[in-house]
Amino acid sequence: MSEKIFTIPINEAFDKHDGCPMCRLHQALEETNLSYVLGAAMMEPDVRIKMNELGFCHDHFAKLRSMKNKLALALILESHLADVNKLLDTEVGGKKGLFSKKEPNADAGEKLAELSDSCFACKRIRSTELRYFSNIAYLWDSDPKFHEKLKSQPYICVSHTAGILEAGKRELKADKYQSLYEAITTLNRNYLEKLRADVTAFTVSFDHRNAGVPLTDDARESIEKALEFLN
Repeated sequence: MSEKIFTIPINEAFDKHDGCPMCRLHQALEETNLSYVLGAAMMEPDVRIKMNELGFCHDHFAKLRSMKNKLALALILESHLADVNKLLDTEVGGKKGLFSKKEPNADAGEKLAELSDSCFACKRIRSTELRYFSNIAYLWDSDPKFHEKLKSQPYICVSHTAGILEAGKRELKADKYQSLYEAITTLNRNYLEKLRADVTAFTVSFDHRNAGVPLTDDARESIEKALEFLN
């Protein structure tokens, strides 16, 4: 198992019972990393080079734009645009011939496609999340109190369920993985039963025969809750 240095924030996130605990950790990671991008990272030449190479996804560019340090963002954009301009200067790579064993060089289209799928912030966040998943497997294996924390969660969203179970399958013995698997699928199944009923209640409220029938708060919020679960 990887280093167990993230158990404190994991336990703190699982002490709360409002939505997916991993989504809370993800949000905190995102805020920390975006603050780093517009702060300390500006003074680290190696990091600036990596930001220029990877760029940012549309979502993280939008979030950086909403933050206060516009000068730092402008400096990032200035150097990143210069790197993009270099990609546009790449010569046409050509096509691989029928009898040629040599792969053609990547041209601007391929390099820009690769750039559009990369993000400096996403890469850093994902790297830490993978360690979180490993640490959750460790906590499940070593701390019985953590079992109750996990089981008492309302749900764990789809993408984070997948990450936890992948780490569990990789790092836990069969019996421990089985217990983790049953715990997560049970809490999600219970949540889904109620969520599906609320979504159905919302849809049938549009039937003219139900005109004037008040909706519960859970039914009214069911679309947002479903989208959060399916994250």
